[in-house]
Amino acid sequence: MLYESRLEKASRSFRISGLLISALEKFTRTSISVEGLENTRANPTLFVVNHFTRIETCLLPKVLYQFNGQMVHSLADSALFVGKFGQFLTSVGAFPVNLKGRDEKIISELMRGSYNWVIFPEGSMMKNKKVVENGRLQLHLPHIKRSPYTGAATLALKSFLLKEDYKQAIADNNEKLINFYQDTYHLRGPGNLDPLDLCIVPVNITYYPLRPGRNLLATGVQLLLKDLPPKVEEELLVEGKLLLQESDMSISFGHPLDVRSFCKPYRRLFNLFLPFLSTQRKINWLMLLMRHRLTRLFMHRIYKRLSINMDHLVATALRYVPVQGIAEQTFKQVIYLAIVMIKNHGQRRVHQSIDDRVINLIAEDPYKPYESIIALAESEKVLRREDGLLYVDHNKIKLQHAFHRVRLDNTTAVLANEFEVMEESVAAIKKLLANSAAKLTYQVADAIMNRDCSIYEEERMRSYIKDESKSRDVGKPRHLVGDKSKPGIVLIHGFLASPLEMLALGEYLNKLGYGVYLVRLEGHGTHPSELENATVEKWRDSVQRGYALLSHYYRKVIVVGFSAGALLALLKGSSEGKQLAGIVAINPALTLRQKSSQLSPMLDRWNKALHNLSLKRGTLPWLENESENSDSNYDKIYISGLRQFTELQALCGDKLAKVRAPLLIIQGSNDPLVDPSGAREIVNTVCSSQKKLEEIAFNRHVIVRGTLV
Repeated sequence: MLYESRLEKASRSFRISGLLISALEKFTRTSISVEGLENTRANPTLFVVNHFTRIETCLLPKVLYQFNGQMVHSLADSALFVGKFGQFLTSVGAFPVNLKGRDEKIISELMRGSYNWVIFPEGSMMKNKKVVENGRLQLHLPHIKRSPYTGAATLALKSFLLKEDYKQAIADNNEKLINFYQDTYHLRGPGNLDPLDLCIVPVNITYYPLRPGRNLLATGVQLLLKDLPPKVEEELLVEGKLLLQESDMSISFGHPLDVRSFCKPYRRLFNLFLPFLSTQRKINWLMLLMRHRLTRLFMHRIYKRLSINMDHLVATALRYVPVQGIAEQTFKQVIYLAIVMIKNHGQRRVHQSIDDRVINLIAEDPYKPYESIIALAESEKVLRREDGLLYVDHNKIKLQHAFHRVRLDNTTAVLANEFEVMEESVAAIKKLLANSAAKLTYQVADAIMNRDCSIYEEERMRSYIKDESKSRDVGKPRHLVGDKSKPGIVLIHGFLASPLEMLALGEYLNKLGYGVYLVRLEGHGTHPSELENATVEKWRDSVQRGYALLSHYYRKVIVVGFSAGALLALLKGSSEGKQLAGIVAINPALTLRQKSSQLSPMLDRWNKALHNLSLKRGTLPWLENESENSDSNYDKIYISGLRQFTELQALCGDKLAKVRAPLLIIQGSNDPLVDPSGAREIVNTVCSSQKKLEEIAFNRHVIVRGTLV
């Protein structure tokens, strides 16, 4: 029989307040992501949460309401319960911390399972996020350093132990004790208790990006209310910016702690060795023994549930940059390797600020999340850039700021503080910074190769169908090592093809001494259905990995692309890279002879509309493809992949004017697939000082393998 929840449904005022918060969300630029809701239980639950902004008091109850339609109670700063805002807090289930009979109310509701509770065990907002010192939990608050309060643990333990004692009193018919519990905790017998045990769920809330400053909310309030207290002004500058800029609020629910299981060994020990103690004294001693350990346990779980982002890694690494400075390219390599290590470890979710596009960090292209945190550190005078080097003012980054000013004056330090709990990751960053530049270079190259191969294997295993999928050798990316005094050459295959298409050319170039990397564009070389997941950005990332790898082995890199691969080579050339020596575009597929591909966006939208309606009849997910080379190419063209190809054509056309690298175009004048007018458009549009178009009378499209006739 399924357990029926005893939780009270949300009140009308709570629902109205929730609608108000939803309306406010639509006018802000904050997005909320939730992870780990599967960790919530039907049990009475105490949610313990880190506290950084006022926003959390209102927002977290709403998130939980969306999950199960029920209302949680929470505690908030007593000073906030004034006027209309105080009424609003009450409507969303918040109570002041100085509420008379507060503990009895919380314990009663957890014993009965009528309300779950949200508690911020730090006791105040941790504006500096400094919660660790010498490996121990130590909260750095105004004028004091202290361990976390044990109040939340005490409430959880009391709720469990007193509930057990009340049930025992009923079993023993102890009327005095029964009356005490019923009067104190508003109980009406064993049927009034929740049959399930209490659990504690640790919750972490992480913000990205944290960029305090002037904003519309702060300006508006300052115009209406003169002489704002500095503390209120600071909160408006920080939290107003979080609400009004494009920011992410990541809420992560951790694995629940079962209070009964936690207490079991301690209770057994007391019953075995101290059977003569009275029940009340036994409970008191158990509380003294367990509350600190339970607090440390769930506090560590709270802090380690953070969503790791680019800000954390850069701010942490800046703390350990040597006094003499570091080459920025070396610093970027450290950040990239730290990301690889964290992702391989796989124990924490990483924010989208360190997704696969982070390859741009080491492929000579801008990466906005990195530039953003570097710009913040520069604005705070923590960091100085000069002649390709980074210099850190360690006195500045360590400078102690007033608690209620630190989020404004040294945000970089706040971000590094938040990441301190991830001891293994911090140690790895320190170790990487101590490595030589040469060692880092080879570590990065190995990491890129491993990443490229792992992406390929994941795709291949995901869509493998016997007798339909390509063999492993057809699709795998390859590095053919060459003479490091010569340029490295990136080879990019065409749409529907695989690295095998470019292998003969690669082997020929390699015999001449050139190092060659055979790129595999994501979605290719496995099974045609993988094209449904392909995007132009993923294809560009594939090229970036190949370019980045060769740039770590060879001083100069030439990018060679065939057909659709030629368009990707041109896109690479649209960004200025110091190591990019030139581009070769072979039969660039900017313009096709057949215009039917232009219908792919409409067909893709049609397929998706029918899919959303759960209708299969009428969809056209793929078309047959008669390939010149069936060993390397797909025999099906998925419409969604074809749409991405047309988007690649459009994007390449938009970026041509930015291409300045030396360019050679080889175009078959009798190409049955590609219209040679596209090659002429390219050579006329690019801004390369050295450019040449060679039109040769080939009668087929694929001229990079086989007999050229």
